[in-house]
Amino acid sequence: MNDFMLLSAASRFPIRRLDIGEFEEISGKGMRFHTRVYDADGAGRLCLMEMRAFFGLMKMESAVFSPVGLDGPLFSCDLVDAMGKDTLMLELYDTTISHPGMGALGEIMASYGTLPAYDPGRHWYDSLRLPVSDFKKGKGLRGAFAGYVREYTEGYFSLLPDCGACDPAEKRKRNAAYAEGLLKNGGPAVDTFRKILGEEKTALFLKKYMFCCEA
Repeated sequence: MNDFMLLSAASRFPIRRLDIGEFEEISGKGMRFHTRVYDADGAGRLCLMEMRAFFGLMKMESAVFSPVGLDGPLFSCDLVDAMGKDTLMLELYDTTISHPGMGALGEIMASYGTLPAYDPGRHWYDSLRLPVSDFKKGKGLRGAFAGYVREYTEGYFSLLPDCGACDPAEKRKRNAAYAEGLLKNGGPAVDTFRKILGEEKTALFLKKYMFCCEA
């Protein structure tokens, strides 16, 4: 999934990999994370992460694209394999200035409507999540989920330029507000990083590398 995400972004924007130092390899609490971060020139930042836990019984690929130069919503994608059960989370968050529409992704969602739905529960950021976000879960569906990710990702990146250029400094403020909300309210990923990295390094990782809150 993550390699396709990178190829999809790189087919549209000049890509440059960043040196993220100690955050490239993170391990603790029985989990190992490998992270790559790229700047997409004129567009935003792509953070790709692979996680392995419980001797390989749980595997996860996560990708976050945080627009900065373009006024698009933040894109978060997670594909989890836990003991044979696959979970897919495709999420768009309104971190935009002008609130452009992404409704065209609804057609892609509809074409995968027969895949079993998943209820992610209620969270503080629900009001920011766009209606074209989607959640699926089931056994033996990794191939189908991979196809869904490819189409959705291509749809997202094809719509991104239509969101228009924006003030990068103002866009970073919107990204920072989302990151601060995660740090304040917590969540599975943030809480895990806190246990491994501590409060200060977790905040640095999220703000500087994952959500591009700093220049």
